[in-house]
Amino acid sequence: MNLLPSDLTAFAQLGISAELLAQASIERVTDREAREKYGIVGSGDMAGIAFPYFDPETMSNGLRRTYVRIRRDHPELQDGKPKKKYVAPYGDRKRLYFPPAPGLFADVTVAIVLVEAEKSALSMMAWAARTGRKILPVAMGGCYGWLGKTGIRETASGERVPETGAIPDLNICREGRRTFVLLDANCASNPKVMSARSDLVRQLRKQGADVHTLDLPTGDGINGPDDYIGMTGDDAMTQLFEGTAEGANILNEVRAFLRRFVILSSAQSTVMALWVAHTYTFTSAAWTPYLNVRSAAPECGKSLLLEVLEFVVHKPWKIEGASPAVLFRKIELDQPTLLFDELDTTFKGDKETAQAIRQVLNAGAKHSGKIARVVGKDHKPSDFRVFCPKVLAGIGTLPPTVSSRSIPVTLARKLRTEKADYLDHDSFEIREKAADLRRRLADWTEKRAASFKQSPEFPELLTDRQKDGARILLAIADAAGGGWPSEARTVLCEIYGARPADDTSIGIQLLADVRLIYDGDQLDKMTTTELIEKLSRVETSSWAEWNSGKPITPIGLSRLLKPFEIYPKNIRTATAVQKGYERNQFELAWQRYLPRIPSISPSSPTQAATPLQCSVHADESDLPATLQKESVASCGSEESPLSVTFVADVADQKRGQDTSDDKGDEIAVDRCCYVHGAHANWWQRPNGDQVCNLCHPKTIRPGWRPSVPSPCARRRLMA
Repeated sequence: MNLLPSDLTAFAQLGISAELLAQASIERVTDREAREKYGIVGSGDMAGIAFPYFDPETMSNGLRRTYVRIRRDHPELQDGKPKKKYVAPYGDRKRLYFPPAPGLFADVTVAIVLVEAEKSALSMMAWAARTGRKILPVAMGGCYGWLGKTGIRETASGERVPETGAIPDLNICREGRRTFVLLDANCASNPKVMSARSDLVRQLRKQGADVHTLDLPTGDGINGPDDYIGMTGDDAMTQLFEGTAEGANILNEVRAFLRRFVILSSAQSTVMALWVAHTYTFTSAAWTPYLNVRSAAPECGKSLLLEVLEFVVHKPWKIEGASPAVLFRKIELDQPTLLFDELDTTFKGDKETAQAIRQVLNAGAKHSGKIARVVGKDHKPSDFRVFCPKVLAGIGTLPPTVSSRSIPVTLARKLRTEKADYLDHDSFEIREKAADLRRRLADWTEKRAASFKQSPEFPELLTDRQKDGARILLAIADAAGGGWPSEARTVLCEIYGARPADDTSIGIQLLADVRLIYDGDQLDKMTTTELIEKLSRVETSSWAEWNSGKPITPIGLSRLLKPFEIYPKNIRTATAVQKGYERNQFELAWQRYLPRIPSISPSSPTQAATPLQCSVHADESDLPATLQKESVASCGSEESPLSVTFVADVADQKRGQDTSDDKGDEIAVDRCCYVHGAHANWWQRPNGDQVCNLCHPKTIRPGWRPSVPSPCARRRLMA
């Protein structure tokens, strides 16, 4: 080892001993040695400190890889910043830097810590030895050092181009191995580094790694983990690692607090726990998702849920009515968490007031949302910011423009068998617990604020607007770690994913009913007269009395279908040629506005690589086991099937177990039909649809027709 005394002093300040430097073969090289020994090319002085890379399986034998990175003493300056501070041999394949610890490399129970620079890896290695921890620090050689040339691919035109991706060394982080991502402190302020961390986390999750991100505190002179250890000491780094489970623990306690007083499904309580945390850091994202707490009737716990939320959210403001002027002025002044109860009465009241409040809600979901008003005696126009978290509670549904910005939380009246604690507002124990949760939520969200600005990986099933609202919730789940990242994506797909673009649109309702008819009768075409006759039988829609108490007319039908570019055409029947519609005319509209969502089994082989995703209207057997254990006990609803989400019945934990017989297409499984309730009389079509035999008998009886279209088919339709 030929390091200078000044080099040894600088490394010692970072906690790196001379012995560790010798084991890692760190050496100082001149410009000539860098060029001749390591093959460095380029202009400028290449003298500096060389960090040779070793094969982790043979490093104990001193076998050197043909890769090295040299930290130059005198890099060129560009705009006052060092340019090409690190150099490597041209054309060499990228590698990860492993410190001299081959035993830790082979032990898959040892957690990996990915850092940017080699000296950060050595500093972390020395810290772990001093504190008695078993970790394997691995340096990537920069925030995007894990990306490199992986081969050559041929384009459609026949051109051969380099293919880039994760370098092979990154495969060490796979199959559930715990991996911490600890980039430099500028990750909080540098968009490139922030994007690199998001891409790295996404790649690691695809490989099945158990990923945790750490945010290095910023401060004068702190760049990487080595600087942080050198300036704050070992205890500070220890506290940083010990806090990795803090977020998951807090969210678990918030979820338990909510379910202590209100009957909620596991999916509902999971989303609401994330939403509560987001009220403390909603300014970290461009959008805030509203919570639409709704029910089909009074006394279902909506007001109680708002009272429980009032204990734990940030700056709660619970109201049961307010003038638009009070509403936007209060939000502009305090940016509270708005808990708006009995909103349905407001929308049913004065139309001018309802329209003004609707404008506030439409604009208030985005950080730049403002409404314009004239104020003062001189009527000066002013903009008022209306961005803040909002809970909107009421009976029935919200206006479409507000509903599309909301996460639906549908409540039902409590069964006698369901138990929940009484919410005693004067209880010292409840107040103390809530105060402790608020304090810990505020502390944790402040420390992890940088993580919440990262772009998370979205489930493909969500629409763009739903991704706007889900973004901050997924970022919080990713920062919390544990089981929260995968669970958050699963429940968001269940509760929030891929609803029709407008649940109350009459055009969407018509498309849904038409597909229901085509699917139920297995037809390829129908005359207009036949289609209207079948639409009139749909008891959940108003087609039978659409035209002043009379069925919808052919002209009315074509007028509703015209915006979807669906027009009547000549249909040849056995006796004549009549106007009608073919199934293929509707396919594109169904794909756009009523996409089917495939369920992913919990036992899918891709579970380790990608989060589970389930249908919004999945049956209990389609849900992960963790979501089957605790659910709302009712599967009925007085609301439109378009906005009903299936929830499993807690009374029967055995539902969903496949007990099909030898016939293959008859299913003896307790499932829930929206008309006949839970029963085992189901059959399966060749395309996989599970059909209620009471609504659509497999063998059609003479003269039989359904009283309503198949609710189970409707559930899959809306999926």
